[in-house]
Amino acid sequence: MAFLSLDNVKIVGLSACVPPDVEENLTLPVFADQEEAKKVIASTGIARKRVVQSGTTSSDLSVPAIKELLEKLNWSADSVDCLLFISQTRDYIAPITSAVLQGRLGFRQDCYCLDMPLGCSGWVYGMSNLVSLLSHGQFKRGLLVCAETNSNNRSPKDKTVKPLFGDAATVTALEFEEGAPAMQFEFGVDGKGYKAVCAEYGGSRNPVTKESLEMKEVEPGIWRRGIDMVVNGMDVFSFAIKVPPVSLQNLINHFEINVDAIDYLWLHQSNHYIDDRIRKKLKMPVEKVPYCLEDYGNTTCASIPLAMVVCAAEELKAAKKDNLACGFGVGLAWGSMRFTTDHLQAVELLEYVYE
Repeated sequence: MAFLSLDNVKIVGLSACVPPDVEENLTLPVFADQEEAKKVIASTGIARKRVVQSGTTSSDLSVPAIKELLEKLNWSADSVDCLLFISQTRDYIAPITSAVLQGRLGFRQDCYCLDMPLGCSGWVYGMSNLVSLLSHGQFKRGLLVCAETNSNNRSPKDKTVKPLFGDAATVTALEFEEGAPAMQFEFGVDGKGYKAVCAEYGGSRNPVTKESLEMKEVEPGIWRRGIDMVVNGMDVFSFAIKVPPVSLQNLINHFEINVDAIDYLWLHQSNHYIDDRIRKKLKMPVEKVPYCLEDYGNTTCASIPLAMVVCAAEELKAAKKDNLACGFGVGLAWGSMRFTTDHLQAVELLEYVYE
């Protein structure tokens, strides 16, 4: 099993930016009627989500969240040593979007920039990478940006995905501090299940073709293009109720974590039924497992920090908290994490303003 423990790095702030436009699942035209919509809302726990207007990218959502967090932390742009960008809806295939952000924000030319095209496990994987970079003390400050404009690569006529996915950008600010408590990780991937969540066309294996851009009815009432993300619901469900609780329990056992002392369990905001199954297997009380998916949907890599900002901003600023987190999905990949937050200096939620 892949375990990792890294110290000397602390989380100092969080920010998130969501589009102002709210899409209500109850009135989505993809459903035959409101009764069908109500059943989906009841089974997923997702009533609405935020969606970007056409032409708005993940980096667009990220810029105000980064600027606001830097201002709240009193960090200058040239004090940021590294910038990691996690997304499956990057601005371009090339160049990396972290380079685009570096230029837009005026970060130093020697700022370490890296993109990671991870999905639902992205925040945990991204944290392990950024903490690793900072833990040696040569880099002092870093930003982890997790941003998705899921509405751009999901078919608007596919009722298996349209009600589920929302758009958001989140930023986690980390700083080197000698003696800061260790962050502990457990990881895994089952690549044999990669087709469970997959966009078949658009990469090098299956380049975009004229046919891949055509909207086709693949099942009664389900229309999509070859470039659209496809979610095999049963495969994902089977994976999600089995693997994440085992991952979390492995983390707990390996690092001898006192679960009773944990303040929050932050789960990837996938589906309320799935997340509640995980919570019950870990025997965590309801009040320790917050959800924001009712109003924001599944924002893939952004979902864990978004939940932290939406559900516990004041609590995270006011006191020290001991946290567990688990991200799981596309890959099929998963990652669990134990981390401490201690009177975070900034936790901010913004609405994107269109020019």
